[in-house]
Amino acid sequence: MKKIVARWHIREIISVSLIAVLLGCIFTLSDWLYTFVYGLLSLVGIGPFVGEILFGLWCMGGSLAFMVVRLPGAALYGEIVGALVESAFGGQFGVVALVAGFFQGIGSELGFACYRYRRFDVRSLTLAAIFSTVITFASALFIHGYIKLHWSMLLALFITRLISNLVFSVGVVTVVQRLLVKAHVLKHSISQKEG
Repeated sequence: MKKIVARWHIREIISVSLIAVLLGCIFTLSDWLYTFVYGLLSLVGIGPFVGEILFGLWCMGGSLAFMVVRLPGAALYGEIVGALVESAFGGQFGVVALVAGFFQGIGSELGFACYRYRRFDVRSLTLAAIFSTVITFASALFIHGYIKLHWSMLLALFITRLISNLVFSVGVVTVVQRLLVKAHVLKHSISQKEG
């Protein structure tokens, strides 16, 4: 474990912090979009789907942070700092964003840990997205009162959340990582995976 901790340097901390701050600003903007669209769709009874459609966007911080610095803890750190920025900039979820960021980060970390933090590809991103979806949905049963919903609604919300997370945390993160590699911003290549 000492070897892993020793690999965290100021460069990695700054890199993850910059990603988290940028995404935290995007999260804040998405909160306003969420509020507006939720209000409209609640009139026809499908308001909860708005958060599920945007869910993957809110999980990108952890996946992108890990793919950039490739160190244990990057996903959790990225999600928490992103949520902190979201709250500080007036995101409507306040302290709940920090709780959500924690669960999102833990879920992603578990996915990357399954490959012992040695795979940096779509496979590891997919597993991280699945874990973060399951863990955050379990927390939403109590935090957002989903436990009171009919099982068919729960299933529809879960599937929507999973698809959103796969699109954003796997698809968009992969595209962003490729763009960063092409721009020579990252010190590693796309094909670099050890597992």
